[in-house]
Amino acid sequence: DFVVVDGGKAQVNIAQKVLAEYGHKISIAGVVKDEKHKPKGLIADENIRKGYEKEILLANAEAHRFAISFHRKKSLFSFRKR
Repeated sequence: DFVVVDGGKAQVNIAQKVLAEYGHKISIAGVVKDEKHKPKGLIADENIRKGYEKEILLANAEAHRFAISFHRKKSLFSFRKR
């Protein structure tokens, strides 16, 4: 089991700290982005990176696609209600 966060070392560290506070020992993977918010790397244990990098990056892209679509629809709906 592991958790994926959208962010670099700072986000991974915070996630580890929060989980540790609740007594959970779960590996954390972080998707690091470039200046254009495109994935440029993965911070993760070697086994996670080798075994799941493709799936993690795909899930991250899908989450972003869903969020952008949701916010565009929400914004359009709010605009039409006026």
